[in-house]
Amino acid sequence: MCLHMSISTAAPSKDACKEALAGLLSSASSRKKASVFKLHLENFKLFNDTFGYHYGDMLIENIGAFLDGLSAEVFHYTGVDFIFFLENCSYTRALEIADEITSRFDSTWHINDMDCMCTINLGLLCPPLAEWPVDSVLACLESAVSEAAVKGQNQYALYNEKLQQKQYFESTIARCLKNSLAGDGADIEVRFRPTMCMEKGRYTRAECYLRLFTEDFGMLSAEQFMPVAEDAGLICAVDNLVIRRACELLQKLVEQKRDFETIAVPVSPVLFLQENFDQNLKNILDSYGVPTEKLALEVTESTLINSFTSINIMMQNLADLGIELILTDFGTGYSGINNILNLPVSALKLDRMFIWELETNPRSGVLIEGLVSIANKLGIKIIAEGVETENQKTKLEQFGCPYQQGFYYSATIEAEDLPGLFPAEG
Repeated sequence: MCLHMSISTAAPSKDACKEALAGLLSSASSRKKASVFKLHLENFKLFNDTFGYHYGDMLIENIGAFLDGLSAEVFHYTGVDFIFFLENCSYTRALEIADEITSRFDSTWHINDMDCMCTINLGLLCPPLAEWPVDSVLACLESAVSEAAVKGQNQYALYNEKLQQKQYFESTIARCLKNSLAGDGADIEVRFRPTMCMEKGRYTRAECYLRLFTEDFGMLSAEQFMPVAEDAGLICAVDNLVIRRACELLQKLVEQKRDFETIAVPVSPVLFLQENFDQNLKNILDSYGVPTEKLALEVTESTLINSFTSINIMMQNLADLGIELILTDFGTGYSGINNILNLPVSALKLDRMFIWELETNPRSGVLIEGLVSIANKLGIKIIAEGVETENQKTKLEQFGCPYQQGFYYSATIEAEDLPGLFPAEG
């Protein structure tokens, strides 16, 4: 077999890889039967920092030798990437090799006197290969590697029509968002979902609900486009746009002396990691003449698992300013009850899954009743979202849930219609 890398030095060679790949793609008969793989070492920097660069070099050599046993064309493409291809390799055989590779990385690598773990993401293109330029094939492999990373450690992903459609969707949405944010953001629509206060028998709160208009895919919900915004590095820009839209509405409500509690904006935890976010937010509220206690920020519980300490510090700073903090999807996150003891949250939103199961699962009612009781005893507001039926409303009232929202009460409404739901102060 011919290993196109130096096992002793493990020196990366992009040019040699591209040249060999171009030769493979130039032959119709080769394209028909060849598979191409890209292996990315996910935690190699940590490995080097933990064991030292000498061990890192030996690990690269061991991985190269292992791959050399599978393919006659192996290239150390970059410091953390290998690319290799197999000719006369069927679709089924390509998947078998992908399984073999990922399984190998579930086991240790014996380096000198130590057993070490290293995780990977593996992307592959199966036959027949398209007649694409080399750079396009490399881009497809990178997309497959990224898709494998979403699945978890030591996983592989195949670049196929489904992934191609996903890639097209995400790139189109990212382009649409960039263009909109560069202008007036008109394609990003901010609507509002009212929240019923059961004690007062009227609406006292509302939260922002986002939609994005695209020419290619029509109107998209926040659930569809916000993950793309986060992956594209646009999430902070979108969140800041929504905060300003909410402040415009808050300014009108305050000027009209409407009787309401808060307007809530769902935000990414990434925003809480921005330096001086608390002071910048205070400056925005001051510029609109809005009291800080009229704005609420919603953050999803499960997203707090990363950078918990840093986010907690910023949340405390915001709470000290008087901004209400709401933990959403409560009951489905990683740390559950522990979060409300360690975070300065003043309101919780029950995940809609529990509300829906009130119709079919009696145990859901027991759980909700317990969560409502805990929140009430801690002096924390609790909001049930996704209420759609009379039965759900009645049971939630019996459990003592003080706030409810959902289609049973109101669909989302435009900003100009919201003031009419809040009475003027007496």
